[in-house]
Amino acid sequence: MARAAAKKVKPRKRLTGDERRESILEAALGCFLEKGYIATTINDIREASGATTGSIYHFFDGKGALAMALLEDAFAGWSGESAAASEAPEAVIRASTTGLVNWGLKNPELFRFTDEIRTLSATAPEFAGVADTLIEGQGSAASSYSKFVKAKKVKDLPWPVAHSLILGPAYNYLRLATTGRSRVAAKRAAEMLADAAWASVKA
Repeated sequence: MARAAAKKVKPRKRLTGDERRESILEAALGCFLEKGYIATTINDIREASGATTGSIYHFFDGKGALAMALLEDAFAGWSGESAAASEAPEAVIRASTTGLVNWGLKNPELFRFTDEIRTLSATAPEFAGVADTLIEGQGSAASSYSKFVKAKKVKDLPWPVAHSLILGPAYNYLRLATTGRSRVAAKRAAEMLADAAWASVKA
């Protein structure tokens, strides 16, 4: 009896180091969103990514390092979207608002994860670095706002209040939009939120 021809198995593509690192990050993000950061384990990420535990630790020191890498990607993306066409107060404030909205809508999973970690950073010791980064960013923004106040272009408000007026509504909109609970067109939403941000602080 003739032996059946052996079925040719297509060799699996070997990932480069950068591709493997990216696949681990994508798997980690999926796990964090599904289970929450606190409940997710390295084993969850290993199973989701198909990587070995050793491979994960080759690229990242642990779960916290994975989260920090995702946050760095998020901050870089948001910053890129928020570049203003000029240094005029209105342009800066509008760009900050529309940048957050546009970035969040393009990266809904990363936005939701970042939103969770921003909350955790206030109490979780492993996110001290995140808290420091946020404080540093807030310090820079507060300094810019103070200059706008001195130029009498914006209201003289405490920075935490001004920040809440400028970006608070955008965060709330994204929490709805990234979970499918808002049907407002992205461009229109960004424009309306930028209008509201500027109207709330302009002198």
